[in-house]
Amino acid sequence: MKNFNFGENLRMIRIYKNVCQEGMASGLKISQASYSRIEGSRDLPEVQQINKIAETLGVKPKDLLSASWYAEAVNSSSGKTKESVAIISHKGQIAYGFLLAIAAWDSTFGAAAGAELESKDAIVFTGCIFFLVAFFLYYFTVKEAKLDLDDDTLRAEKG
Repeated sequence: MKNFNFGENLRMIRIYKNVCQEGMASGLKISQASYSRIEGSRDLPEVQQINKIAETLGVKPKDLLSASWYAEAVNSSSGKTKESVAIISHKGQIAYGFLLAIAAWDSTFGAAAGAELESKDAIVFTGCIFFLVAFFLYYFTVKEAKLDLDDDTLRAEKG
């Protein structure tokens, strides 16, 4: 689960719920700067803080710890149940990577023509840069995160 970002997920839920950072901070009885640090961090806050944030936003704690809350919100508002959105299958990931490679290829020749590059070395160098950008775009956008939680509240258990 190395790709899950708690702060980013919290920010998206807060925006979806149409709540400002100041409103969240006052609901949590902390400063706006402290709340901003929570949203800016990838790390999970304390369990009690997660429960308090969930209560303030009017969501379940599992929504704060799961990347699938948006699919559930969209499906529940559209009347659909047990259906997911924005999940890329393995074939979709391959097609996405292929499209990025084509875009990098096209961008290379477009940049070479626009800059009037005649040197083969300069064109190959430009192509390598575009393919690296495409690779990192693919690597950082195709993610899979799954977290199953059943409780409405979280409890810290010591092992």
